[in-house]
Amino acid sequence: MAGKKIKAHPKEEMVQDDRLQAIVLTDSFETRFMPLSNDKPRCLLPLANVPLLEYTLEFLAKAPVKEVYLVCSAHATLISDYIEASKWSFPWSPFKVFTIMSPEARSVGDAMRDLDNKGVIAGDFVLMSGDAVTNLDFDKFWDFHKRMHAKDKDHIVTTCLSKATQFHRTRAFEPASFILDKSDNRCLYYQEIPLPSSRVKTSVEIDPDLLEGVDEFVLRNDLIDCRIDICSPLVPAIFQENFDYQMLRSDFIKGVLSSDLLRKHVYAYITEEYAARVESWQSYDSISQDFIGRWCYPLVLDSNLMPDQTYSYESNHIYKEQGVVLAQSCKIGKCTAIGSRTKIGESALVENCVIGRNCYIGSGAVIRDSHIWDNTVIGNNSVINHSIVASGTKLGTNVVLNDGCIIGFNVVIEDGKELPRGVRVNGTPVKDSEDNAFGLSDEEDEEETPEKDNPEIAFELCGTKGRGYIYEDPLSEDEHDLPIGEEMVSGLSHRLDEVYLSDSSISSVTKSKKKRTMSTNSAYTDREEDPTEFEDEEDFGVEGVATVKRAIENNHDLDTALLELNTLRMSLNVSYHEVRTVTVVALLDRVYHFIATQTLGPKDAANKVFTRWGPMFRREAFDPDEYVDLMNIVMEQVVEQELEKGDLILFSAFNALYDSDILEEEIIYDWWSHVSKDPKFDDIKKLVAKWIEWLKEADEESSGEEEEEEESEEEEEN
Repeated sequence: MAGKKIKAHPKEEMVQDDRLQAIVLTDSFETRFMPLSNDKPRCLLPLANVPLLEYTLEFLAKAPVKEVYLVCSAHATLISDYIEASKWSFPWSPFKVFTIMSPEARSVGDAMRDLDNKGVIAGDFVLMSGDAVTNLDFDKFWDFHKRMHAKDKDHIVTTCLSKATQFHRTRAFEPASFILDKSDNRCLYYQEIPLPSSRVKTSVEIDPDLLEGVDEFVLRNDLIDCRIDICSPLVPAIFQENFDYQMLRSDFIKGVLSSDLLRKHVYAYITEEYAARVESWQSYDSISQDFIGRWCYPLVLDSNLMPDQTYSYESNHIYKEQGVVLAQSCKIGKCTAIGSRTKIGESALVENCVIGRNCYIGSGAVIRDSHIWDNTVIGNNSVINHSIVASGTKLGTNVVLNDGCIIGFNVVIEDGKELPRGVRVNGTPVKDSEDNAFGLSDEEDEEETPEKDNPEIAFELCGTKGRGYIYEDPLSEDEHDLPIGEEMVSGLSHRLDEVYLSDSSISSVTKSKKKRTMSTNSAYTDREEDPTEFEDEEDFGVEGVATVKRAIENNHDLDTALLELNTLRMSLNVSYHEVRTVTVVALLDRVYHFIATQTLGPKDAANKVFTRWGPMFRREAFDPDEYVDLMNIVMEQVVEQELEKGDLILFSAFNALYDSDILEEEIIYDWWSHVSKDPKFDDIKKLVAKWIEWLKEADEESSGEEEEEEESEEEEEN
C-alpha cells in the first residue's frame, strides 16, 4: 500500500509480462499553482470538490492496471497519508498503490531516471500526471497500442490526443503541432507553438529526411495533449542514457523522433472523448466548468466519486449535497455545485461556481464564476468575481475580489477591502526555494532577497487585523525572460483572444503568405504590415464579444446590451460591420455552449439564441445592404467556427431572424442571388436552399390567392 518499500530488481531480470503498470507523476515540477501548492500538493487540490488525484485513479480503475506507482517529490508524506486513508488502500481496490519517494527529482526526466534505477518497470506501462480529467475508453486506447506494437518492432510510445474545435476552452494551454503519417498516425515530428496571447507568428520546420517513405502526412494543431501515454520498458532507459532529456514532450518525444541513432517510433491515438490536464489556473477553471457542464459524462459530479459525497443533480447543471441550507430569497444560478453543511444567506447570488463544504455565504453576497473551497466564510454584501478562495479563509463584509484573484489557505481579510485584479495572497509567507528552479543557490538567493526572509503581512490588502502575505511569482520579475505566453498561463484571468486558437494559424504560415485581416477568433494575423495598424479592430473584436457574452450570461435587457456595445464602438471608432460580427460570434458561442453541454440540440439552440437576441441587429443594420452583410457574417462564422451540423444551425438562425421580422424576404432573395452559386459554401447551405425554395413557393401561393380574391371581388362588384 502507500509507503510500501520498493525492492529494486536487477535490470537483467526485467522481462515483459502481461501485468500492466501505471506511473503517475504527482508533481508538475512547476510553480504555476503557487501559492496554494506551497501548503498542499497540487494533485490533492480540489477540482469541483474532488481531489485532482481522484480523477486520475478513477480513470486507471477502468483499465487493466494492477499496480499504480505514485512518483512523489514535493509533499510526498501528505500524498502517502492521503492514499492510506482512501478507498484505494482497501483490499478490494482494483489495483495496488505504491508511493515512490523522489525528493531529488526536479523534472520528468529525473523521475524517469529514478524509476529506471529502482527497476520497478516490468512491461508496458501507463505514464500520466496526477491532474488528468478524462472519460477516455481505455480499452480502445490499449487495443490501438497493442496493434501498433505488433506491427512495428520499433514502437515505444502511444500518446493519447483529444480532438477539439478551435473554441474548446482547454485547447489554448500549451498548444503544439503534430505531423502524423496519415495512414497509421505515426508521429513524424512534434513542435510546441506559441500561445495565442503572444501574437507571435510561427512556422513548422521539419527535416525532409523524417518524411522519407511517407506517402501522405497531416499537420495537426487541433489536438489537446492530455499527457496520457502507454510506454514500453525502453522509455526509462532512454531517459537514463540521455541526461539532457528533462521534459516529456519538448525533449524526449522531439528528441526520439529526430534521432538518427534511436530510430524509435511514437504513435498517436486520436479520440473525440474528453481528455485534458489541469496544467494551470486557467485550465483548472475551464476543466471545472466542463466537468460541471457534464462534458465528461459518465464521469460526473453526481456519480459521487468520494465515499462520503451525496450530490444530486438538478436542472441547469446545479448540484447540491445533503445538508445544504439555502435562505428563501437567495438565488442559485446555473452551473453551480454546493457542498454539504454550507449555508447561503438572504438575497445572496451564486452563479457558475463551485462551493465547498462547511462554508458560510452572508446575506447579499454576490459570487460569480468562482471556486470557494471548504470551511470558508464570506461576509455580508461581499462580491467575488472569477476568483479562487482556498480553505479556511475568512472575508469580512463588503469585501470585493476582482477578476483573477487567488486567495490561499487561512487568509483573513477585513471589512470593506477591495483586492485588485489578479492578486495572489496566502495565509503564510512563501519562500522562493520550492524547487529553486531559477538558477540561484540558497546562499545567492538569501543574499539577493534578504527582505523576503521576514515578510510582512499585506495590511493594505487585508487590513490591520487581517492575515495574508502577497505572493509574487518569481517568473514575473522579468517579463522579458518569460516563456511565450507564460504570464497568461500562470494567472487565472484571461481574455477571449488568449483562449481561442485558430486552426489556420499554423498552416497559413507554412503554406503561403496570404494576406488577410484578423477575425475575432483568430490568434494572430499573417499580414506582413505593422500589426499596430489593426489594434483597434482587434481590441473591439475581443471586448465586443465579451460585452455581448456578458449580456447573454447575465440576461441583460436589449437596451442595456446595445448601449454598452455602442459605447465601445464609438470609443474605438469601428464600423457597424464589426459590431454585427462580434454579436454573431457571441451568439454562435452561446449556441455552441447549449450543444456542448447537451442542454439543447443544434436546431433548438440556434432558434432559442437568435430569437432572444436577434433583435439586437435592428440597431446594428439600417439598410438592405447591411442586412445582406449580416447574413454573410452568420454564414462565414458558422463555417469558420466549424460547428457540427453547421447547415442546421445556419438554417435555424436565419429562420429565427425571419420569424422575428428582422430579415425580410426581399433581403433573403438578394443575399441568395449572390451566394447560391458560390461553391465555397455548398456544404453549409443545403438546408438554406430548401428553405428559400419553400419561401418562394409560399410567396407564389400567397400571390395566387391574392389574385383570386381580387378577381372574385371584381366579379361581385360587376
